[in-house]
Amino acid sequence: MLSTHTKALDMKVPAPLTELPPRILETQRLTLRALQHGDNEVMFKAYAGNSVATKYMSFPCASSSQESLPFLQGVVANFAGQESAHKEFSWLIFRKDVGECIGSVGLGVNSPTALGGGYILHPSAWGEGLATEAWQAVVEWARSQPNVQRVVAEHHPDNPASGNVMRKAGFECEGLHEKHSVLPNIGPDKVDMVVWSWNRSKS
Repeated sequence: MLSTHTKALDMKVPAPLTELPPRILETQRLTLRALQHGDNEVMFKAYAGNSVATKYMSFPCASSSQESLPFLQGVVANFAGQESAHKEFSWLIFRKDVGECIGSVGLGVNSPTALGGGYILHPSAWGEGLATEAWQAVVEWARSQPNVQRVVAEHHPDNPASGNVMRKAGFECEGLHEKHSVLPNIGPDKVDMVVWSWNRSKS
């Protein structure tokens, strides 16, 4: 909800989005809540400081909760429709049964027509289909945006479980892209990644 002193015309909605994402998304077992100030402690305990959870991520495993502050501040600004260096939207993932934060899922603007995204879960939540449930929720919203023509995600070849999540969400595998990304928790050099995508023209 807008505050009384904020005008809708002042909101910055990056293309290809036609509206800001909802702050809350619900699934059968999960509540996805937009990041908010102070969440860096929750993020650190739930996944950002876990070396197993972050192994194949594009950001380094955090040694303290303070390391997540720049990312957190950017996401909060984006959800508020304010200027930010990076157009990313991220939600914390909470289990409804116990109210525990088990990870996060997010989408970022790749181009005026495409989004990219992914998820991270604490290892204790692996193998229950929760990643699929969370990812499908944000992808479903992305597909509702008429100007979004493409959504992309990728994973390390040694992490095929993420490919299963993408397949279940209706993504197609584009194949192995050599020297695609740097995964700092593996090493300083670019590594091969398996790329998946959903394309409106093929749906």
